Amino acid sequence: MPAAGFFGPLTVPQRPAVPAIDEDELENARKRQAEEDQHEQQNGPAKRAKLSNGIENDSEPPPPKSPMAMDVDEEPQNGNGNAYPSPEQLPSPVAPTFGPEKGIQVDKVSDLTAETTFLDLSDGLSSSSRNTVLLHCEFNPYDPTLLAAAGTDALARMWTLSRTPVPGSDVKMENGSPPPPYINLLDANLPSNTTTTCLAWASDGSCIAFATEGITNDSARVQVKGVDGTLFASLEPFCAPIVLLRWNLSNSLILTISPQADGVGTLVSVICPRTHQVAQHPMPNHDPEKQPLDAAWISADEFVLCGGELLQAFQCTDGNIVPTRKYETRDSHALCKIAYDAPSKLLATATDTGMVEIWDQHGEMQSFNAHQGAVTALIWQPLPASIVLDDGAERLLASAGDDGAISIWNARSLAKSKCSMTMDLGVVALAFTPDGAFISGATNDRVLIWKVGEANVPRASWTRGSEPGWQTPKSTDSELVEDQHCLCWDADGHKLAYGVNSLVGQFCVLEFVQY
Repeated sequence: MPAAGFFGPLTVPQRPAVPAIDEDELENARKRQAEEDQHEQQNGPAKRAKLSNGIENDSEPPPPKSPMAMDVDEEPQNGNGNAYPSPEQLPSPVAPTFGPEKGIQVDKVSDLTAETTFLDLSDGLSSSSRNTVLLHCEFNPYDPTLLAAAGTDALARMWTLSRTPVPGSDVKMENGSPPPPYINLLDANLPSNTTTTCLAWASDGSCIAFATEGITNDSARVQVKGVDGTLFASLEPFCAPIVLLRWNLSNSLILTISPQADGVGTLVSVICPRTHQVAQHPMPNHDPEKQPLDAAWISADEFVLCGGELLQAFQCTDGNIVPTRKYETRDSHALCKIAYDAPSKLLATATDTGMVEIWDQHGEMQSFNAHQGAVTALIWQPLPASIVLDDGAERLLASAGDDGAISIWNARSLAKSKCSMTMDLGVVALAFTPDGAFISGATNDRVLIWKVGEANVPRASWTRGSEPGWQTPKSTDSELVEDQHCLCWDADGHKLAYGVNSLVGQFCVLEFVQY
């Protein structure tokens, strides 16, 4: 029968026979042990021994091993002849390690710095326009090789990106690859001080709309061009600046927001590029500087405006913009973001105080504290158009804030976030890959990428360095302001464009391999 130990029967492997124990030698060993114990009481305890795993044992050390002591699978003796220590002699428990928990990412975080392409925004511009400021950039939603960017100094350009160098090119970029070809979207005769204030692709990728203004006058215009630069529509004048431009869900109408001609109030316009017709709705009591507006289309002919305490739906009918549903908001609501989800027909809004709210088709609202401070981004996880959601199906919404937190919520069950990530600074931009599998967040100097549902560790990271063109030439007494940030994925989810308005001369395109 196997020997019994403290934790039950001992399973002892077959070992060579042990010589018989001499009783006289055993008695001498016991006397030596008693003498050592008496010496320890007179001179204090000996220095604590360390366990084999490197953790110090708070219990008394075992006595020196007698030359005639018996080994049992190399277990230490404890002076009482037992093979295992008594409970009071046991060391502090050490949590066992059974490997990574399910869902925890254990792969190395990829550094995307080596795969960065820097696009020179001032290339091809006059020598007086070398401080171009990036305001917008967007990949074509269907063609992953087309990237458009807009900003100051007559910048409105569409690049054709490639994963391979352009044959026969002698010009090299900062990373050694040739610069990609591009099309200028603006007319060559426009003054160099023209600013492109808005840029937006149609959701089918067939054309791009952009708004421009000249610094020397108060007028603006909206143009629509195809992927080859062909002009489809040009409409003017509008009062500058046009601060928002949105395509409707069927790509037939364009919503714009600008100041009124007299400088008081806000003007909402809806453009039909096919017929060149424009419908307008003045809002004389809304100050766009104090309460900037955001907007979202909720159907082919209906949209919702939000800003401050305003949350109002409008419908385009018979060439007019007609106010419809007005959502009940609280005093000092401070609304700043809005996002509509067509599959679930849910509307999400966010405030400068960190609240996120979900509105259903009946105007019923759920609210929760999402962030400490202003919400800086609010986006729905993309879904394939073929998916039809059940009423109880999960629907994910991501939010980011000045507090540096990124949270992903199930909009139909807001008890707590499904997962949260934290960045070292305030999050300025947020973007899902088109398939919804990954999400990226950006601060003023860093980009991190996580796999949705496995947010313990990011999959990839990129940190802003000291590359030429990424530092704005400012005087020592000027204030650094970064209030426009660009972060967007290509149609394949393999490239990520990132830019900040006060970083002149360049913006970057990161290569990301999904795994």
